[in-house]
Amino acid sequence: MATTLIAEIHKAQTRLPFLSRAERGALIMRILRELKTLRQEVLGNVPADRCVWIDKLIASVSSTISEIVNMQDAEFNRVLNEFEKLMATLHNISRPQKQSKTIH
Repeated sequence: MATTLIAEIHKAQTRLPFLSRAERGALIMRILRELKTLRQEVLGNVPADRCVWIDKLIASVSSTISEIVNMQDAEFNRVLNEFEKLMATLHNISRPQKQSKTIH
């Protein structure tokens, strides 16, 4: 679930100077898996031509994992911030809107 991943991203950001390359890699792989899941579950019914952006993102992250993992702490932190925003947005899209109750 995206909320768990967002919590993991926050935790990683607080421990950033102490994260090993393996821990960074595992987090990026977790983000990538979540992106793929959200692509299927949230955007699965959206025409493919309207999902090119997320397909390109998934392909880009997949092909540059080692570069992302080896980024300097500040740059890696910025990447994590952007993934956090994206996960939150996709999570909000995936949740059905609750009907507000009106008092008559």
